[in-house]
Amino acid sequence: MSIQWSDSYKIGNAEIDAQHEELFRRANQFLEATGKPALVAFAISLYKYTRSHFAQEEQLMIEIQYPDYQIHKQQHEALILKLDALTRNITDDALNKAEFAEFIGYWLLKHIASTDTKLAAHINQS
Repeated sequence: MSIQWSDSYKIGNAEIDAQHEELFRRANQFLEATGKPALVAFAISLYKYTRSHFAQEEQLMIEIQYPDYQIHKQQHEALILKLDALTRNITDDALNKAEFAEFIGYWLLKHIASTDTKLAAHINQS
């Protein structure tokens, strides 16, 4: 079970594109993990990297005075809450990997295709 990165997901900002590809890689590490210790380790890795990526993206939005900053940030916060729940589900032995794979794949693709593409367009206009 995995979610596949495609160059068609690139938004035209090399740094953000590389970070998005890394998010896919880490999500796949989690999805391919077996056993609670590995699941926890990869969930933490995905969580930390996601927070780091979001912090960088949000700092960029502040610097360029991106008009949709608050909406974009709220979407980031929603994913962080979902990743928190993921960790709890692993701890409680209530993890449904297929459900998580569907969610994270959908979220990443939807967020990149709509929200991050708008950010990239704004960056390119500046």
